[in-house]
Amino acid sequence: MDFRFSEDEEKLRQEVHDFCQKEPPESFPHEIEDEGYGFGGWSRAFTTRLGQKGWLSISWPKQYGGMGGTIMQRYVAAEELAYHRAPQYGHLFGDAVAAGLLSKGNEEQKTEFLPKMAKAEILFSTGLSEPGAGSDLLNTATKAVKDGDYYIINGQKIWPTGAHLAEWTLLLARTDPNAPKSKGLSTFLVDTRWPGVTVNPIIDMAGAKSFNEIFLEDVRVHKKYLLGQENRGLPLVFEALEGDRFWGRCIRHAGSRRDVEELVEYVNEARYDGHRLKDNQILRDQLAEIAIEMQVSRMINYKAAWLLNQGKSISWESSVVKVFADELGQRLAHVGLQILGPEVQLGEDPKWTKFRQRFTFLYKFNRGLSLAGGTSEIQRMTIATRGLALPRG
Repeated sequence: MDFRFSEDEEKLRQEVHDFCQKEPPESFPHEIEDEGYGFGGWSRAFTTRLGQKGWLSISWPKQYGGMGGTIMQRYVAAEELAYHRAPQYGHLFGDAVAAGLLSKGNEEQKTEFLPKMAKAEILFSTGLSEPGAGSDLLNTATKAVKDGDYYIINGQKIWPTGAHLAEWTLLLARTDPNAPKSKGLSTFLVDTRWPGVTVNPIIDMAGAKSFNEIFLEDVRVHKKYLLGQENRGLPLVFEALEGDRFWGRCIRHAGSRRDVEELVEYVNEARYDGHRLKDNQILRDQLAEIAIEMQVSRMINYKAAWLLNQGKSISWESSVVKVFADELGQRLAHVGLQILGPEVQLGEDPKWTKFRQRFTFLYKFNRGLSLAGGTSEIQRMTIATRGLALPRG
């Protein structure tokens, strides 16, 4: 088995590395700051720069503004950007939407949206969850009623990441209230600037403003913005969620690797109560355990990326990626706070004080991140039924 990347993939990785050295991601203005949760924050300016380089659409067909590359090239670029803590929040959800457009969109939709997405002229969020339909999207209550060439949409969405900064959202709505729950749902491309759409940011327990509520009141959506077939939206949503779970989590091990490297640097420098931290066997064991888990996470991600590159489904592998990444992030944050300790917060070295603030945020944010895109319990159910062929409980 050959574990090496191709020459083109390694060339792209080096190109991205050199770019991050010459144009440091932190030098770009951020709408959402990098607080340590693995996505590097949200920066329209940086995302636009990536679009200029062609790196938002590496694996898309050239006729739609892409580079005609592979999924593995896209993954390698995302991984390298994550290590440099580059803001990727602004376009990661676009990968999931683009997959839906490429597989289910008509030619008019592909031509209208994909070239603009490739240049970061428009950004997407995903409007799926509702107050009464989180893990179970079959309970979606948002309604889309046909009115001539339009659909009139009313309802509420909750938790769409970055919706207050994105221009469009991929929206799930019920178009046939009389059909079985799984049959009467459709997906729409909705401009959040249209009349009747209200987006309100939610401040989470970590103080971040990345999640939102979307309210839709008599929003008129032309039928040309129906993505896929009417009443057949659920398979498209599941496909988008696979992409969301993978692209939203696959890069986190690279950011975590950077965090561990800096933790090791701190341990090598620091002394506590007259003793060198690097001689503390408990801390050494904890860091070693995290290092092992990061290697496992990396291999899991590589396999999922390889499957996508082969045109195969990752219906349950994406759940493996998500669960492992989310729970590894929680364990890393816990270990990091133990190592850094409260005395760092009171110390005089601003470098380590800021680093502890990063881990404090990471600890709080990761508690909620495991809920986004489907809870860990739901992911384990998916792994059991789809991956292990166990009956539904």
